[in-house]
Amino acid sequence: MFHDLLATQNKALVLQFYKSFDNRRLSEALTLLSPDLIAHMSGMDEPLGLAAFDRIGTEVYNAFPDGRHEFSQVIAHRDTVTTCGFFIGTHLGPFQGLPPTGKVIRFAVMHLDRVSYGKIIEHWGQGDRLSLVQQLGVKLVPGPGVLLKLGLKASRHLQQETFARLRAIAQPDYPSQTQTRNRS
Repeated sequence: MFHDLLATQNKALVLQFYKSFDNRRLSEALTLLSPDLIAHMSGMDEPLGLAAFDRIGTEVYNAFPDGRHEFSQVIAHRDTVTTCGFFIGTHLGPFQGLPPTGKVIRFAVMHLDRVSYGKIIEHWGQGDRLSLVQQLGVKLVPGPGVLLKLGLKASRHLQQETFARLRAIAQPDYPSQTQTRNRS
């Protein structure tokens, strides 16, 4: 019975966090996060602390000022709340180097938030980033790694530089084993 009550309280807290974020009450949303927050985000090499998580939230807020979460599932179990659904918004500000497109985006998200003493202390966030960049008009071009092609001269120039470097790396700067044996 205690765990059911705890799960219900944690669910309400996590949903309040997303509601505050979606309603642009960022300072209110931050009060629901622990100062020791650890956030694991898709596409990030290292876990983020509260300040870095806040910066990302602010970037999303500025890029998609009408952005909102629509959750189709919310599951609470003891100290953990899982939310699954979509993030929807209009791209009206710069986002990760991409200028505003005015396009409406909708991509799948899944969050797992752990709560302790009335604060979110751990966040795991996964979003369908491929769908997001495709909806923003970014084309993925095969190459060494993945090159985001924005259709700008700069990206073509970068691609040409990359291929030139690869050709230079592929050129041996020393005689091959066969050439060495033939000289002997």
